[in-house]
Amino acid sequence: MNRFFQTKHSMLYKQSPAINLIIVGFFHVVAAVIIQLFFSAYQKIHAEYHIFNISSQLIHEIRKLQGIIVVIAVVYFLTAILLHFLLPTKYKIKRKIERGLFYYPLGNPLRLKEGELLPRVNVKETEHGKYEVKIRVTAFSIDDLTNISSNISSSLNDKYFDKYAVIRSDADLAMNYVKFIVEDVTIERKLTVTNVEQLTTGVSTKLLVQKGTVIDLTTSGSILVAGKTRSGKTTGIISLLLQALSYGRDAFGSEIIIIDPKRAELSRLPHTVTLDQSGEGMEIIRALQRFEAAVVQRQKVLNDLSEQKGDAVKWWDAGMHVSFCFIDEYVAARSIFPTKASKEQPEYSLANFDALTKRIVTMGASAGCYMIISIAEASVESGGLPAMLRSAMTTKILFKPTMPEARLMWDSEKLKDFTERTYVAGDAWFSSTDGINDNVTSVSFPFMDFKVYRELGSLLEKYYSMDLNKS
Repeated sequence: MNRFFQTKHSMLYKQSPAINLIIVGFFHVVAAVIIQLFFSAYQKIHAEYHIFNISSQLIHEIRKLQGIIVVIAVVYFLTAILLHFLLPTKYKIKRKIERGLFYYPLGNPLRLKEGELLPRVNVKETEHGKYEVKIRVTAFSIDDLTNISSNISSSLNDKYFDKYAVIRSDADLAMNYVKFIVEDVTIERKLTVTNVEQLTTGVSTKLLVQKGTVIDLTTSGSILVAGKTRSGKTTGIISLLLQALSYGRDAFGSEIIIIDPKRAELSRLPHTVTLDQSGEGMEIIRALQRFEAAVVQRQKVLNDLSEQKGDAVKWWDAGMHVSFCFIDEYVAARSIFPTKASKEQPEYSLANFDALTKRIVTMGASAGCYMIISIAEASVESGGLPAMLRSAMTTKILFKPTMPEARLMWDSEKLKDFTERTYVAGDAWFSSTDGINDNVTSVSFPFMDFKVYRELGSLLEKYYSMDLNKS
């Protein structure tokens, strides 16, 4: 096999074996047709002019040859059909990518020169409809390789493979190869559930997002969620809270606090926090103080256990359940507090609200305590989300995403493989520093086919009615 780049190749270079067989079979059919035309012409001329006598033996042999050619053509066609259906998809993807990158008339996206060593392309299926394509660096630069995502997607753009596209790419730290994730974007990964039990993973530290995607709380931090009205943002967050609530309260004072500064639907649920009758948010400050106190207490328990054991004890190893403090519409919450505290209420100020939030975000994860902050737009500062919080929150979700908003949440390099399309409520771009979802991916949060707010209220009642000594 030729492992070196050439500017001149046959049109069949790196074509699917099935296509090659069909073309060869076609030429056999053409040969059989030419023989048939020859005999038809011969019979007509011979009958009319009585010339060109050919022995019956020769005619018999040529007819026999024609029959063999037809049989061979049929064999080629049948083999092509079998290969089309039996060859693994990963092999077909490999051939198409190699043709798109190495067949000179298609553009030469890697800018290879005559005689240069071709890079190896390895493809493996990681899960149903998802493939890992690894291309090694040879004569070209790593930058050339990281910029070919669109070329790979284009090489798969035909009747049978246009459902596949590159969803992300990742360069090896040693700069030896680039890994592209190719996915069947038509596969429905969104979950439809009729009860909370169907939402849970069975492991309290893993929150289900969609089929094959979870948020691993043992390796990630607080959660930033952005999305405009009717983007599915609040419902998506509730799906995470329902999972946390379903595991119950632990014996270490776990909390699920919901703060609704707009006095909207969430504020009508039991054990939620909102403004008082005069429109002030002192209860919000107290709720944050309570949550911070839980962080301190739980961390003290973990420190004591670690000292007893002589090794670090993680919160999940100690039997703790996750704690969440969810602030719905964070920008609206900040607008409630005065920039300067009064003498009567020295704790009631924007500075104290921000300080409490920052301390929980930066210190809470080690004790299993996380903030979920919801914002309508992914703006930074100017009344929006402080840049420090944006950096500290390691799980980020943008519902019904647009590229301008996404660039405010993620580095542009992480978005280079994304193309904007039409999204519906519940669709989001998502990343989490869990070693699996570090790159931005497209997800669809579950469709919950039950009374969501009623179930949330019921689980909150059950959660806070639990006897902590029996947990």
